[in-house]
Amino acid sequence: MNKHKDTQSESRRIIWLLMPVLLVPLVATGVSISLDFGSPLDTSCESIRTFLEETDQIRVTKDANVLILGGATFTQWKFRSARDKMTPQQLRVKASPLIGPHTVARCFERTVAHYQPMTTVLFLDPEDGLAGAEATLNALDEIVQKRTYWSVSPGLVVVPPTVTPSLQGKAVQLADFETRVQNWAADKVGVETFDTAILLSDASGRVDPRLFWPDGSTLGKEGCDRLRARMLMYAGLSDS
Repeated sequence: MNKHKDTQSESRRIIWLLMPVLLVPLVATGVSISLDFGSPLDTSCESIRTFLEETDQIRVTKDANVLILGGATFTQWKFRSARDKMTPQQLRVKASPLIGPHTVARCFERTVAHYQPMTTVLFLDPEDGLAGAEATLNALDEIVQKRTYWSVSPGLVVVPPTVTPSLQGKAVQLADFETRVQNWAADKVGVETFDTAILLSDASGRVDPRLFWPDGSTLGKEGCDRLRARMLMYAGLSDS
């Protein structure tokens, strides 16, 4: 009987001694998850190149003459579900939180020049016009310079952030930024701006909240179909 109790005691002692060792992988895993969760996006040109190469393999659009670039907000919109897949032969869409005016400027050779587009359409995020307005305009300047250097994209369309229903509190700031972008583009050859409110407004002239249902920020299929028609115009096509 005593021998049995001694054996049990020894087993418990061994288990307690092993507990720290057994818990090390779990602790390490927890730390790893915590660090990954809070880590910022890797917006290096190498990371962007990898993203673009992967999407190039998924969607082949060799004949595309319009390159559409969008960041975090544009990525959430239902652009891919628009009618007829947006005629992918003419439109090449690259949407990712990695993509913005700064990364396009810095990695221009891969994000734009690689595709040799006739027209590049760049959708800006709200933050591009709020906290980072001045830096955004500087990045747009760099994009124009590199467009000339690489002799690509004779047409450049800059789309200021859409004042969605969820952004009404920032409407004045975003309207001011849009004016600055329009003034910036005024003397640039082949550069224009596009105000999405023209397409996305209701009868009263305000952005239609039904197009951004249910969260007030994500453009749904109907709104994206309207955008699709405009993008096809840049490709020299009509939406028929």
